[in-house]
Amino acid sequence: MEIDNRIIIINKPCGQASHEITSSVKKILGASKTGHAGTLDPQVSGVLPVAIGRATKLIQYIAGKEKKYVTLMKFKQKLPEEKIRELFAEFTGRITQTPPKISAVRKVPRKRTIHSLKILEIKDNFVLFEATVEAGTYIRTLCEDMGRTGRSARSDARMEELRRVSVGSITEDQAFTMQDLIDAIWLWKNKNDDSELRKMLRKPDEFLNFRKVIVKETAISALKNGAQLTVPGIVKFDDKIKKEERVSLYSEKNEFIGIGVFLMNYEEFVKSQKGIVVRIERIHI
Repeated sequence: MEIDNRIIIINKPCGQASHEITSSVKKILGASKTGHAGTLDPQVSGVLPVAIGRATKLIQYIAGKEKKYVTLMKFKQKLPEEKIRELFAEFTGRITQTPPKISAVRKVPRKRTIHSLKILEIKDNFVLFEATVEAGTYIRTLCEDMGRTGRSARSDARMEELRRVSVGSITEDQAFTMQDLIDAIWLWKNKNDDSELRKMLRKPDEFLNFRKVIVKETAISALKNGAQLTVPGIVKFDDKIKKEERVSLYSEKNEFIGIGVFLMNYEEFVKSQKGIVVRIERIHI
């Protein structure tokens, strides 16, 4: 059973830090190294992609630009439903927020996009809602900012509970608990049955949502040695690929090669007989 160069999606419980989960996965699997995409606070549960071995070099591409959360928010006082819906509409779209004191990043205002805020339930002064946001958005700060009225520095709302239900296209139904992993390892080592573990450990390119470019077998060696991908080295690609779009590179045998940025549009490629088509960002073979 190959463990290196794999991704496992962990259903992180409350009460543990993301780095603790990552370290536990490393220890359980006996891996050389592990890393995770998108840190979750200790009291936040949900989807945590964990990369194993060589796959850690691809974790930045797996993290995704969007994340979805289910949040329980509490207002200090009960508000009319109309007022709550007005607040949610006001904070949908492009907003400015300052990271909380507990975060590791600089505490300076920055722009973030709130793609949608969907109210699931309102009961007394509690609101359960689903938020789809740009990566790097702080839901705790979002709740507190919605609770501020006028110029008051005091917030009349706070985040009570938070669960991340998706990271990019990775959803919670793809996630496994730490106990699932422990059980799968036991089954493999004691019963020589790796069927459950195989379901959990996935190839990293399965989580890359980039269009494909098929590379000639004869060009792969040059790419390994640092060359860029030129027109003669391409077998085929999706004609919907746009200029400056990130792409996944595959061999004619459908083996994952790496990641690059397409430098031409379809019309330019058709007219070209030479020149660099893909600027290589990562070779993974």
